Amino acid sequence: MAPPIKYKTSAAKLQADRAKRRRYYQKHRESILARWRQLRKDTNIRDDDDNHSDDGDEEPIDTLSDCIAVVKHAKDDFMQHIKSPQAFIISVSAKYTKSIPDTPISHGDRDILKDAMSSIENFLDRASQGQDGILTLCGVSDEWRAADQVCRRMRDTIAMIEDIYCLTLSDGDSGLAEAHFLGELLYQNYKDQ
Repeated sequence: MAPPIKYKTSAAKLQADRAKRRRYYQKHRESILARWRQLRKDTNIRDDDDNHSDDGDEEPIDTLSDCIAVVKHAKDDFMQHIKSPQAFIISVSAKYTKSIPDTPISHGDRDILKDAMSSIENFLDRASQGQDGILTLCGVSDEWRAADQVCRRMRDTIAMIEDIYCLTLSDGDSGLAEAHFLGELLYQNYKDQ
């Protein structure tokens, strides 16, 4: 058996690794796609039944393509749900503002903000599972960095909602209005990448 090739540059090694993954995918394409379809089908059934277990007993993801597919589907569902982080935050903020009663003693419906955060946390949990699988299989690679960008965007969106939520808890609705007027809210300074 021939000794393994020693690459002189990291770019050459990266290119060889990508070629190796491409050959593997071409050779096992049908089985990978079948597993991906089954994973997607199981995810849809689980989402339809609202039978989410918080035990952490989810099946481990075995291949890199499965991990990437989990991240991709979480991202696609996330983008279908919110379109743009700022537009989503503006709509959530508008719903909250409409729920504020005319009496100064009470406050708006904070469950609107909690529900928005929990809906995005579902997407983040799924994407993080795929990202963790990529890290386990490949380490910090280009695929992991792409998954990290997806997760970071989801975390940023949650942080923007938490900013509004914490402001309503600490300063009330008048503090939220003041911060909005002064442009101090996180979503007002967010640069969509």
